[in-house]
Amino acid sequence: MNKLSFFLLGVALALGGGCSADAAYPRIAGVALGTTYTVACAGADTLLQREVEQLMQRVEKSLSIYDKESVISRVNRNEDVALDGYFVECFEVARQASLQTHGACDAGASPLFAAWGFGATEHSTPPAQRQIDSLKQLCGMDKFAVVNNRLVKSDPRAQLNANAIAKGYTVDVVARFLESRSITSYLVEIGGEVRCGDVKPNGKKWTVGVDMPKDGNFTPGADMAGTIEISNRAVATSGNYRRFYVSDGTKIPHTIDPVTGRPAHNSLLSATVAAASCAVADAYATAFMVMGADSAKALLNRHRELEAFLIFSEQGQLRTYATPKFKSWLIQNNI
Repeated sequence: MNKLSFFLLGVALALGGGCSADAAYPRIAGVALGTTYTVACAGADTLLQREVEQLMQRVEKSLSIYDKESVISRVNRNEDVALDGYFVECFEVARQASLQTHGACDAGASPLFAAWGFGATEHSTPPAQRQIDSLKQLCGMDKFAVVNNRLVKSDPRAQLNANAIAKGYTVDVVARFLESRSITSYLVEIGGEVRCGDVKPNGKKWTVGVDMPKDGNFTPGADMAGTIEISNRAVATSGNYRRFYVSDGTKIPHTIDPVTGRPAHNSLLSATVAAASCAVADAYATAFMVMGADSAKALLNRHRELEAFLIFSEQGQLRTYATPKFKSWLIQNNI
């Protein structure tokens, strides 16, 4: 999804402000995957930027539902197309995320996303209940399998939408590329999803921030809920305060609950998740927005490999919940 709710606190702050480490950490930045990106690391130059952008274009050619000739678009049209490594790897992350969250994060719910106006073609007309009930029968990762490098469907009408994890997955791909070049100290950010490598040469961790989840906060970094310091970790956030439309006076957020077939409405306003993989962090952040705060906390108790920072509403007031390790990373909490 087009989630800009997690934002790198400006490269100047991310690189330590005016400290001496700045000179050792140039950055490259631009536009890709329909959003912005930043890569900060030693040796970031025009050549690296060209290589990174070509890499992101290859991932987009595999996973973008907005590219009619991408692998995912072609399999959605039931064409006989060989799957590339990006598709297969992302598919497995999506399959596991669906299993672990009992379908709360479901790349196989593409027909529902499209019906609510959050597919390749956006609109602002909610579907009728009869249409929702019909489309729910086509959703679920159990409708798909990878066999002999092809995607096999149990129903040809089933379709995939990897938007909930595609940006996080692309962050991982770029990070692995940097590591293959023996670059271990880096920060990669795409559309607000972040992965950090080792600490900077001065020994300091990378500083990133979480936006305040409130309607009207459309400028990343303008109003911050808090900041954290991390290294060797990936972080992603999902929220409903930037991508939505209003129909007959009702707010329709982009987070769709595959179980009910309707937009998720609960007290959770944003979910920031940290994991070893940005794709995994992205998937669980999306799932938590569907599940709500209480169910998210219960899942976090079962999955101690995840860390999270939840912002929710309680009796009209903003409240936060942080796992113990995430709490130790917080250097500022404005709620």
